[in-house]
Amino acid sequence: MVALPAEPASVCIARRWATDLLTLWGVGADALDTATLVISELAANAVRYGHAEMTIRLLQQTDRLYMCVTDSGGPPASHPLVIPRELAEHGRGLAIIEALSETIEVTREPEGWRVGAVIRVTAVRAAVEKPADGCVSR
Repeated sequence: MVALPAEPASVCIARRWATDLLTLWGVGADALDTATLVISELAANAVRYGHAEMTIRLLQQTDRLYMCVTDSGGPPASHPLVIPRELAEHGRGLAIIEALSETIEVTREPEGWRVGAVIRVTAVRAAVEKPADGCVSR
């Protein structure tokens, strides 16, 4: 687990932390690339909508990687200006996460939001199982 400020520079830190940890756990290259992209998107959403900090948790169990990011954000603000989806600069993060993941879960919590995703992984070597700590657990 790592806690970071909800600032743009934290997305890079989150990605590096996840890459280093997953490499240490022996996650295969394809799954590592997918997980890194998912973590980047989860962290970017937490930065965009969070107010103070985000917490990132990872758990590998057998052939699944559970990832979740909790932010300190409030409810999404309404946007009166309607921009066609194909021209929008933002708004594709959850769609990307959904396309890459077996499972995605978005949960409103008292202090913000928790977004979790699960992907299938291949491991170069077996990883140690650890408690999920509130991550998606399907």
